[in-house]
Amino acid sequence: MYFDQGRQCFGEQDYDGAADFFRRAVDQDPMFLEAHRYMAESYQKLGYNHRAHKAYEALLRITTDETQQQEIRSRINEL
Repeated sequence: MYFDQGRQCFGEQDYDGAADFFRRAVDQDPMFLEAHRYMAESYQKLGYNHRAHKAYEALLRITTDETQQQEIRSRINEL
């Protein structure tokens, strides 16, 4: 439910609202990869680089796919 609301806000470019909903989704399910990714992207779009960095690091810890890990590291380095 929170993830869907977050996606709607993200699509409407309401990144502050999106980040809040994605954070709630992650609180309910800490292994929810897509919620972590969208939360990090929302923070990045808001210019909250420190929060984005922490969200990407959390995502990196739970991601097992090596290709995705490389992409996440690249995004972290862009911050």
